[in-house]
Amino acid sequence: MKITKILLSISFLAFCISCNETPKEMGTSIGNLYISNTTPVAGETLNITYTSDAEEKDVSAYYYYMVGSKAYPVDINLTKADSVYNATIAIPDSATVLAINFKNGKDFDHNNKKGYIFPLTNTEGDTITGAMAGVGMYQLRYASNFGIEVDKASAINLMKDDLLKNTAIQENWDAIFPRNFIAQNKEEGKKYIESRIASYTTGNDLTENQYRNLGFLYQTNGQGQLLDSLQKVMKEKFPKGAAAQEATWMEFYKEQDYNKKKEIYTAFEANFGTESRIRDMMLTRLADAAIKNNNKEEYTSLMAKVFDKKMLPSAYNSIAWEYAEKGENLDFAAEISKKSLDLVSSSINNLSDKPEYYTASQYKQSMKSTYNMYADTYALIMFKQGNVDEAITYQKEAIGKGLNPELNERYIQFLMAAKKYDDVVTEAGNYIKTGNTTTKINDYYKEAYINKNGSTEGFQKDFDALEKIAYDILVAKTKAEMIDKTPTNFTLKNTKGDTVDLASLKGKTVVLDFWATWCGPCKAAFPGMQMAVDKYKDDDTVVFLFIDTMESGDFETRSKLAADFVNNNNYTFEVVIDNPKEEGSREFLVASNFEVTGIPTKVIIGPDGNIKFISVGYSGSIDKLVKELSLKIDLLNS
Repeated sequence: MKITKILLSISFLAFCISCNETPKEMGTSIGNLYISNTTPVAGETLNITYTSDAEEKDVSAYYYYMVGSKAYPVDINLTKADSVYNATIAIPDSATVLAINFKNGKDFDHNNKKGYIFPLTNTEGDTITGAMAGVGMYQLRYASNFGIEVDKASAINLMKDDLLKNTAIQENWDAIFPRNFIAQNKEEGKKYIESRIASYTTGNDLTENQYRNLGFLYQTNGQGQLLDSLQKVMKEKFPKGAAAQEATWMEFYKEQDYNKKKEIYTAFEANFGTESRIRDMMLTRLADAAIKNNNKEEYTSLMAKVFDKKMLPSAYNSIAWEYAEKGENLDFAAEISKKSLDLVSSSINNLSDKPEYYTASQYKQSMKSTYNMYADTYALIMFKQGNVDEAITYQKEAIGKGLNPELNERYIQFLMAAKKYDDVVTEAGNYIKTGNTTTKINDYYKEAYINKNGSTEGFQKDFDALEKIAYDILVAKTKAEMIDKTPTNFTLKNTKGDTVDLASLKGKTVVLDFWATWCGPCKAAFPGMQMAVDKYKDDDTVVFLFIDTMESGDFETRSKLAADFVNNNNYTFEVVIDNPKEEGSREFLVASNFEVTGIPTKVIIGPDGNIKFISVGYSGSIDKLVKELSLKIDLLNS
């Protein structure tokens, strides 16, 4: 498949900004994109034409429009004639920035890593106040998701220049911009923050949101000690406000006695009403405690009171899954699991439930994925109740495209229980050749093969052929993912107090695993990582460093947390401790330098000292993790 790039140079972006030099409604072609107006106007309609020779099923598009610091995604409905796609974008009146994203297959057109971002204008052709700040915010928060290369300093400068010039909009950015500004330039940032604090403390009749902004500013400025008194003022001035609700929630959260928690909930409802999210959170936690005390009647009664029905499916599934795994209370588990499925199913096409951070199509896909996840729970309950055919039906839905080896394994297990050996050979064979298999699936495949054919004759040949297909696919995929990027050197202390210097490891293949003790997926992947460490323990050309990052506390606290976790679980990892950029900062130096925005993130550096692979997240399969990691290491060492 050919990936068609949208070309937008920096000079064109500058051209867009220089609105007075361009006649209104003048269209232009940029690579394979035609837009009806080179300077899009807020509140008006923009026509676009996109040319691509990619398969129609592979081409999709959506845009973000910024309002202040927030981005809202909207699907673009493309219509095709020959190799040309046409669409109309209705730009909201409130928008300040438009960012268009085309996707061909799995890849976004990243415009030579520059992105496709328009600051909007008014009808006179002047760039809208706050538009350039919006561009900077989009670059910082969203652009990297689309392969755009972002210069963080430049993005912050766009925000700074716009906000310093337009003081009227500064308040709308006080919860976001100051912490970016002070991280870039401590002295200038501190002056700006102090001026913003003064604008509130010298004012009268502040709104609750203004008080909250002031709290963010105090925190960013290292004046956290002032937050407690500020919270008290907010509770007194706004007894029905968010701060008062949050304070009651913290009281509820810390209380251990169930009856006292119920009293706090009852008082909260009397004071704040029934349509508060915090009130619903209290209800679901009370219900969770009730069911753990085997009080099904109270659980049902509490869950029935939840106002926001979107909270119910997750809460139902959590309890149902716990029972399913243990094989306990299966009738009740089946009842609430089915409720979770019915609720999600009814929400898939109900766009009134759509969060603002999803497009309509993204929301539907998310809800379908959620349905599949909950179907996995229901299928396991059915299986443990002896209803194997029902289990197979729901597990077939749960596996989706068959990309999750854990879900695939359960599906094959259910088929085996039903003695559907032909189906097992076919389905397990597909998982093996696509690499979405487990050791257990391989075992099931062999057992079903023997039952189907009456002997092991031909098994090894067929199995090896499937594995060869999987290996070739994985090699091609892995090679395509290989990059070549110079890392920023770091020198960190490990949990024993020794210094580890990345530059000194040049000539070796270095696997960096960014993690934290609070990160569930990080810890779930560790048994697989231990297998990989063991595999290469006698190979002095391969080094594993587990970088504990985004952890709270001072260095000693973070180091002890990491060391205790690793030691208590008998992992033989060398753990090094990342440090905040500066005291009190929520940004960590090495994670930031390696552009780590979520954990677990694995970075593999080749013997030449350059970054070769980056992967984020954990698939849930230990076998898959070890296989993919081993291949990357072996390719670099070959």
